[in-house]
Amino acid sequence: MKKKNLNSLLAGMVLLSALAGACKQAVNSELQPISSKNKAGVQNLVASAYDLNVIYFVPSDADTITNYRARLNGILQQGQRFYGKWMNYYGYGDRSFGLLLDSSGKVNITVVKGALTKSGYPYEGGGNTAIGELNAWFTTHPADKHSEHTLVIMPASTYGADGDPGGVPFYGLGRWCFALDYAEMDTSYLGQNTTLGNRATKWIGGLMHELGHGLNLPHNKEKVSEAADVTKGTALMGSGNYTYGKNPTFLTAASAAILNNCQVFSSSTGTGFYGGGSTTINTIKANYTGGNIVLNVKFAATQTVNNVNIYNDPEGGNDYDAVPWVAAPLGDSFHVSMPVSELQKKTGNYSLRIRFLYTNGSSTEISYPYTFVNNEPVLDISTKDELNKSAWTITSVSSQEDDGPATNLLDNNQATVWHTQWKTVQPAHPHTVIVNMNATQNINGLAFLQRSNLNGSLKDISVYTSTDNITYTSRGSYTLTNVNSKQYISFGAAVSARYIKIVTASNYAGSHYAVLAELGAF
Repeated sequence: MKKKNLNSLLAGMVLLSALAGACKQAVNSELQPISSKNKAGVQNLVASAYDLNVIYFVPSDADTITNYRARLNGILQQGQRFYGKWMNYYGYGDRSFGLLLDSSGKVNITVVKGALTKSGYPYEGGGNTAIGELNAWFTTHPADKHSEHTLVIMPASTYGADGDPGGVPFYGLGRWCFALDYAEMDTSYLGQNTTLGNRATKWIGGLMHELGHGLNLPHNKEKVSEAADVTKGTALMGSGNYTYGKNPTFLTAASAAILNNCQVFSSSTGTGFYGGGSTTINTIKANYTGGNIVLNVKFAATQTVNNVNIYNDPEGGNDYDAVPWVAAPLGDSFHVSMPVSELQKKTGNYSLRIRFLYTNGSSTEISYPYTFVNNEPVLDISTKDELNKSAWTITSVSSQEDDGPATNLLDNNQATVWHTQWKTVQPAHPHTVIVNMNATQNINGLAFLQRSNLNGSLKDISVYTSTDNITYTSRGSYTLTNVNSKQYISFGAAVSARYIKIVTASNYAGSHYAVLAELGAF
């Protein structure tokens, strides 16, 4: 973790407690500029070279809601300070997402009229419909697109019996995010123990949460010690939309590390934002010692990695409860020690998600499964010493597509895969592939690597070995895990083999094809 800026932290701590008495105005005393820049003669609040696109999207049979510019101006500038406070806290400086201001000094909000009526933009599916229209609108209004990140606010289309608004998209979709507006959506209600106060926390906090998704942030949860810290409390990207403005709410170090590479947090213009990248983990050594999960990892990346986020995510639900750590790489490796006492849950299955953060704003995530037994983690994820495959060949394959030959199983490249036919014919399982190691060797088991995007990952298989490609011995049936990291099956004892036969039974898509990136042996 980077060194904290104490003065900034103390200044920021007064923000949420002061909101309850705030006046309905654009900027209060806690929302003074972090720093400034000048665009078209107007002072903006932060030194970002890119600004968030803020669109007020109105269905054809609706209208904007009274005083929306002043209310949303206060909400967005307050949110800008909130994000900036935590960027400063973790040592990234006075930075937040850029907001373009209009000639009056308020946040520039562009009103766009939709082609459809309210019913055309429901919660389910309405976001993609609006995105299609707005992409076309940006094409004809290129000067109004200030970055790759867009916040879309829509007037609520329905109200419950208690007056609670809804009916429109409210979520993140890639670098787009959606929120709603209603007449009393105003920062002055935050912190009040009233219906309007609780509603303001829910919907203003919800806007800030969904904005986080639009700024590349995944869900994550606070550590045990952070939940008990009166200056932190609840992670915004966890359940913070129910505490924002009411109880302590914060950004985790993992969220700040992602925002550090976000386009609208950049202080200078550049090319190549979100240009992609890939990372391969060459070795991972994981153990549980002294109450800590300890990882030592060596990797190879095609882009510059400046931070690595490690999420411990309980399975069986969603990633709202994923507790993260941040590791700074040293060259092509990193080390992290994660106290198990910081995890709220210490039972059941977990996914260890390692996300490599590139300076261009993109990232690659690789997942490993582990489990808790008697409140202690069982970490069977360390890499094994695999046999060299340079002399291996494919003896036979029952089906392969022209751009997915079985030889891709042997090239040590996760980006290339064996894929059975799907273009003109679609043969069903079982599919068979036989690998020739071109020498009889003693092997203890096999190594598998699914395709990186896990689209239709191979699931159920049977394994056979032979020394002559005539007589085969069954080595059992197995269910592969749906993760994009190296996984192993063990025979229990060394076996003598030259040929390895894999027979497929199913994939995770429930469809006809087989796909696999790599096959190895140890």
